[in-house]
Amino acid sequence: MTPRPDVSAERRDQILDTAEDVFAQRGFDEARMDDIAEHSGLSKGAIYWYFKKKDDIIAALLDRVFRRSIDSMRAAAARPIAVLDRLALIGEQTSRDFESMSRLMPIALEFYSVALRQKKVRRHLAEMYDEMLAILVPLIEEGVRSGELDDVDPRQAATLLLATYAGLGLVSAISPKTVDWKTLGPQAALMLCSGLKKRGPERKGKR
Repeated sequence: MTPRPDVSAERRDQILDTAEDVFAQRGFDEARMDDIAEHSGLSKGAIYWYFKKKDDIIAALLDRVFRRSIDSMRAAAARPIAVLDRLALIGEQTSRDFESMSRLMPIALEFYSVALRQKKVRRHLAEMYDEMLAILVPLIEEGVRSGELDDVDPRQAATLLLATYAGLGLVSAISPKTVDWKTLGPQAALMLCSGLKKRGPERKGKR
């Protein structure tokens, strides 16, 4: 017997896809739950069955984006190539993820605003960052052990990598023309990798 499709998951994705379009067109403040219901073809009651308020929809939208980034980051980290090459791949993939969600960046800022207001959302966001650190830290530790990377603090280096792209995302949301993800995104990864790269004995210790 063929298993029944998960209608609940399909309906949830339908609502999120519609909400993404509505938020992008009308802005978060102007968009109403009624608008999402109208554009999705669902009743308002059906919308509220899955999401009690707009903040919950924002959290779910960003969770979906973060989940894709975490999955691609994990896949890149598992590649059988040099650590620096894997870090560069992660940077390039992160750039593509940010570029693909460019129209969601204003919503992302709202998500961070929600995180400041709601402890539950803030905790959930922190958990996603912890997942990313759990991928990056062992990767950098591997590079330090093998001698490919300089003797850096792996957690600090991983945090700097995440912060670099989060900062670029913030700048692109405020001034989209300032950040060209196709060039600046990969360049940020290359610059960080250059800083992590093991230095020769003659240069080590110099400032």
